[in-house]
Amino acid sequence: MKSVILGTGGHVDHGKTVLVEALTGVNTDRWEEERQRGITIDLGFARFPTGSEDLEISVVDVPGHEDFVKNMLAGATGIDLLLLVVAADEGPMPQTREHLWIARLLGVERGVAAITKCDLVDADWRTLVTESVRDQVAVIMGAADWPVVGVSAVKGEGLDALNAEIRDAARAVRARRDDDLFRLPVDRCFSVRGVGTVVTGTVWSGRIENGGEIRILPADRSARVRGIQVHGVDMQSARAGQRAALALAGVDRSQVRRGDVLTSDTVWRATRYVDARLELVPDSPSPVKHWQRVRFHLGTAETMARVVLDPQQPLRPGEGSAVQLRLEKPVVARCGDRFVVRSYSPITTIGGGVVLDPWASRHGPLHEQEVADWGTLAALEGKQRTRRVLERLSDGASAAELALLAGATPTDLEHQLRSLASDGSVRQLGGRWFPERAVREAQAALLERLAHGHGRDVAAPGVSLESLRRAIGGSPELVNAVLADLEREGRIRIDGSVAALAGHVPRLPPEQEPLASAARARIRTAGFTPPALKELAGALGVRGDELLAVLKFLAAQEELVPVTSDLYYDSGVLAEVRARLGEMLAGGQVATPSELRQGLGVSRKYLIPLLQYFDATGYTRRVPGGRMLREAP
Repeated sequence: MKSVILGTGGHVDHGKTVLVEALTGVNTDRWEEERQRGITIDLGFARFPTGSEDLEISVVDVPGHEDFVKNMLAGATGIDLLLLVVAADEGPMPQTREHLWIARLLGVERGVAAITKCDLVDADWRTLVTESVRDQVAVIMGAADWPVVGVSAVKGEGLDALNAEIRDAARAVRARRDDDLFRLPVDRCFSVRGVGTVVTGTVWSGRIENGGEIRILPADRSARVRGIQVHGVDMQSARAGQRAALALAGVDRSQVRRGDVLTSDTVWRATRYVDARLELVPDSPSPVKHWQRVRFHLGTAETMARVVLDPQQPLRPGEGSAVQLRLEKPVVARCGDRFVVRSYSPITTIGGGVVLDPWASRHGPLHEQEVADWGTLAALEGKQRTRRVLERLSDGASAAELALLAGATPTDLEHQLRSLASDGSVRQLGGRWFPERAVREAQAALLERLAHGHGRDVAAPGVSLESLRRAIGGSPELVNAVLADLEREGRIRIDGSVAALAGHVPRLPPEQEPLASAARARIRTAGFTPPALKELAGALGVRGDELLAVLKFLAAQEELVPVTSDLYYDSGVLAEVRARLGEMLAGGQVATPSELRQGLGVSRKYLIPLLQYFDATGYTRRVPGGRMLREAP
């Protein structure tokens, strides 16, 4: 079944609510104040009878008075089809035009115009009003094929024809996808005795099941769906394009409000920085300047925002450009979302546009080339948009993140990524997707860093992996995956926590060779009791750090073994110590430290470090009474 949201639009007192009641049988004015004043103040909702099992239409009736346009925006966002209402005795008025502009800015493509109160005018006047409405629709919406139907809700004239046109237009609307990430902007929240907290809204995308867990953003609270209704009927689920009421468990009425967003996937997050394409309507009263404060409307949320653009190039009426919007309160956005901007004072609709980067980092005015790049991205669709989005992300993105950053359903995105991977544009590494360019740049940076490290310290066996990751920066998944690729290709080797170019051979600088020979000779000659680092450095007349670098090199060549950080043994001598211990502890024997000290002929200064070393390397183990071989029974 296709589900379509029909939203009303038009000037105050042009008969929107009366017409909706005539079409649906529902008076959408819920508040006593609305009925007393005879004008709609807040949103009203009704089910439109289609007489068909394959088409469902939900009506959102919005206020027409200029004082309540922000309420109108909360209902207009998410509509698929506009019912433009114009009174025959007045014709198009200021809110007629403003509502049409809002519909265009929000991406509404189809609509039906109803000329109400036709019983109050003669045929000639009615014809003039009809042509005027057609002109307004053609100029603002760029469409000349919207049906225009004359009606009288009081006398019932033209209602059947209007009903038929609405159903035909609804069938032509592009169906929403329910194989998408779930999102529902909240437009009402209230409590029901015996039920608890209830929220209502239009399901923008995806679907939600009864009993499912949801998140409430931007506060990021958790709740469970304990009941779902669509137009008062209990349902097991609600899907994209439906008006739904959700009963929530685990959250208080005071913790949810209009402007919040319900989601069920952890990838959604709130943002205060949005890069977007902003378009001003031609009759905007003035240009928008850098750092101008405006009212930003997205979904059912409203917040103040600052517009960041070139201070030398204000955005003029009828123009469009890439800008950053710095929001005073966080919102939940996705690439491709439509928004409306209204002036701070006097309050009027001045423009709107489309979100390009919902998770933008804070930055200054965009340069000319950046503006052009964003313009290119805004014009792209499908896999070309996904590729361009990825090219901007040096840290890559998961498939779930890309669904929001590129504005694609997970199903479509899977096909796009598979196609892009097959032509070599992108690559998946460690569960994240990266542009091939970023992979190549990371490879080049790693190889360059390794070469630089080898040149700076030719004696070192390589460069620590940790320092490589810090130097390259970016995503750990990318760096780790590139390291693995380079090792698999034989271009580098990784040994423990150190990486090196495949052809790197550690060597001492010629000037350090004499020091290495002297240190090696003294340690070997000392046998079981070699000098400690400080003692050896004094004997050789060098600094401790200079000697330590040489000792570490000899250890890497397996000529010396560091038993402690400042006590190095000749590898052959240490093998003798190991053999002597093996003889003393053969057959499961346990020897006391005193017996081992006598057997090795060393003092406690050397015995304790040696025993700790062989314990740590798994040759011996400590037991009550002394030491024994680890492999002994």
